[in-house]
Parts: sequence; C-alpha cells; structure tokens
Amino acid sequence: MNTLVDEIMLHVSQGYCCSQVLMLLQMRKFGHENPELIRAMHGLCYGIGGSEGPCGLLSGGACVFGYLIGRGKDQESAHPSFVPLAADYQQWFAVRTERYGGTACFQIMEGLSAETGIPRPGAGEQPSPCLCGSLFIECWEKIHALLEEYQIPMTHYTRSNPCRSPQTDKHPGETV
Repeated sequence: MNTLVDEIMLHVSQGYCCSQVLMLLQMRKFGHENPELIRAMHGLCYGIGGSEGPCGLLSGGACVFGYLIGRGKDQESAHPSFVPLAADYQQWFAVRTERYGGTACFQIMEGLSAETGIPRPGAGEQPSPCLCGSLFIECWEKIHALLEEYQIPMTHYTRSNPCRSPQTDKHPGETV
C-alpha cells in the first residue's frame, strides 16, 4: 500500500467511515493507535448516524485538529491557532460543498451522485469511496495545507502534550 487512495480504500473496505478514516490516517502518521478514539469517531459517521448532520469529512477534520492541537488534559490548553484553523477549514468546506446544497452528508452524497453518475448508497449502506473519494483527498490535503499555513510544528507533536514545548512549557509563538 503506497498511496493515500490505497490506504483510504483499505479502511473503507474494513467498514470505517470518513471521520474514522481521517483520524486513522492522522494517527498512523505518528505511529499511534487508539481504538477508543476511533470508536468515538464512529459517532460522527454518515452525518451523525444518518441524522442529516454534517459530513464526516467536516466533523472528522475538526477532530483531527483537536487531536493534534486541542486540549487533552487539565495541564494543557488548546493551541492558540485551534479556533481560527478549525474555522478556516469549516469555511473552506462550506464553499467547496456549496454546489451540493450544504455540508450535510446526505446533501454531499446526493450532489456527488448527480455530478458523477455513481449511485448514492441506500439506507444502511456505506458511502462509496468512488463517490466521496476525491472530496476525501481534497479534505486531507486541505487539513495538512492549513496545518502548514498555521505553522503547526508536526515534527514536535507528542501524544502526551501536543501544544507545549518541552523546553519552555509554552505553545509555539506564545509569550509570557
């Protein structure tokens, strides 16, 4: 498996949804595993259980930002760029999916189905990676472009304290 598409297809074929796959991909970049987190991400699948909620690529992307730079313990605080970064992603996603009628999973699947001619999955069926795959890749690339734009130092990320420098116990760029 040497491409992003191959890895996405593998996870989808194993029954994971978009939000879960986003988190799995991000965690694996760091060699992390956390079945409890992936299980929790399942709550976002298919527009929050088919309830006409937001697409898992939107909510899952926000969770990836939270995983990387959000608050995780009493001694931590979120990275100062968390809120604007997540807001920028949401705004980009809203513009990107506007032609489908909104950011809800069902709206996007309907729009992509009409655009591509690939049938929308029926009730209880998983979205087709052929249907959502190109949007998934665009989202993955946008998430990482924003992380780079906001100068989030992925090389310094640690599971125990993702937002603070071990030398100063401060966020990057934070002043006292």
